[in-house]
Amino acid sequence: MAVTSMLTIYQPEKVNLNGKVRLQARFDDEGIENILWYETNETYGTYMTTERVDAFLVGLLWLAIRKGQNILVKGAVSEKLFYALNHHLLPLIAQIYRYKKIRVLCDNLQSTPLPNEGAVGTGLSCGIDSLSTVYEHLGGVVPPNYQITHFTFFNTGSNQMMGSRKWQDKIYQDRVAWASACAKELGKEMIVVDSNLNDILKMSFVRTHTLRNVSALLVFQKLFHVYYYSAGYQTINAKFNSDSASYDFLSLPLLSTENVTFYSAGSNYSRVRKTQMVSEFELSYKYLNVCLVRIKNCGRCLKCKRTLLTLDVLGSIDKYKNVFNLEAFYKIKDSYIKEVIEGRNRDILFRDIYDEMVRRNYLKKQNGS
Repeated sequence: MAVTSMLTIYQPEKVNLNGKVRLQARFDDEGIENILWYETNETYGTYMTTERVDAFLVGLLWLAIRKGQNILVKGAVSEKLFYALNHHLLPLIAQIYRYKKIRVLCDNLQSTPLPNEGAVGTGLSCGIDSLSTVYEHLGGVVPPNYQITHFTFFNTGSNQMMGSRKWQDKIYQDRVAWASACAKELGKEMIVVDSNLNDILKMSFVRTHTLRNVSALLVFQKLFHVYYYSAGYQTINAKFNSDSASYDFLSLPLLSTENVTFYSAGSNYSRVRKTQMVSEFELSYKYLNVCLVRIKNCGRCLKCKRTLLTLDVLGSIDKYKNVFNLEAFYKIKDSYIKEVIEGRNRDILFRDIYDEMVRRNYLKKQNGS
């Protein structure tokens, strides 16, 4: 695809809306003007970054990549981000997905850091990756300036992957309430951010989630100096695929700016090891939520059955009787074990579970021998 047009992004502004604060920026896409916005409550509005276009540049990257458009920024961009995008990340994405390489154009590059509160954040979805990141960063082994101070919950597309708009709105509100309650018990602040980014991109969330969520965090460059993005893949086993998590270990450092540094948290651990870590985290018995369809984990969907079988192999499944439908899982358990065994040579997650089964003599115990 040839680069035939330009996507133009303008300097952001803050507006107050019924007790909320919205950071928004105009952009021009082939002569059609639109607005991308991120919204949070008044408490965190003061940290929204009007001085840089970074958040909107990263948020709209996939729109430009898909259309083969160069991006012209009519405002200030962090110099570190500008360099990393043009010389490293955009060429990488072009090679992975066989897109035409695009470029970011900007004549207002800024290398001086903004005033910053030194906060440390991570997303709190209450899934395995999320809670293992929290667990790893609790306690004295983490230096003071790298200990988590805030949790985030970004409505950038993960809640719109299925179902009607009414259902999507409900699951979003339910997940926010669930994560907020967990954050409160951990004694940390929770920043909830709504956005129209999903309506603008209209693309696969799985392919684009890293840039979506990083864009929302870049809204708060005057608050955060470190952010842990929970890894979906173990780096040693990572192979580029349609999930942007497959190259997070490369992309996240390239999305850092003079103000905030991104880390791929938990990328050295297998999913089984993360699940074991979470099973040692008492708060997870009350808040673990991996289900694709509901807050009370259904026990049957892809993520529920994978998590529950792993917990059963680890001997920890009964700890989660209050947050999973274990009866539903037990009805499909034998068929799922068979699926894992048969698929272990083509699915690394199945391979990890199978290896743990063998290590713990799980299959022999299941057969009563």
